[in-house]
Amino acid sequence: MKKIIIAFTFIFSIQVLASDFDLKATMKQMKVEFKQAIQATTVSDMKTSVSSMSQLVEQAKKGDYPPEKFDTYFEGFSKLSVTIDKIESQLDAGDLTAAKESLRQIDELRVEYHEKRNPSIWSKIFG
Repeated sequence: MKKIIIAFTFIFSIQVLASDFDLKATMKQMKVEFKQAIQATTVSDMKTSVSSMSQLVEQAKKGDYPPEKFDTYFEGFSKLSVTIDKIESQLDAGDLTAAKESLRQIDELRVEYHEKRNPSIWSKIFG
């Protein structure tokens, strides 16, 4: 009986570790990378930050979310990926100004999906 309990505990702990993903920490790191991208003065500096954001978004897509919020999260991360791809294309073309302008879309997505994630009491009442 002890062996079964130990085996069950071991299997459960592996599953918990495998599915462990800290969305809050990932979002904080995205915020840091976003700020660095905004402040970048060269294409290469901005590419570094945007590339890091892209990797963080891909990690976030693989997270385990509640079923009622999964579609909203995945939609937001997908839109974010499309915008990041656009920015990367602009940077590959050497257009730092257009890339910085496109960063505004990321900020707009942040506002939109944070509101969807945590709707205010007023939006719940009045739809």
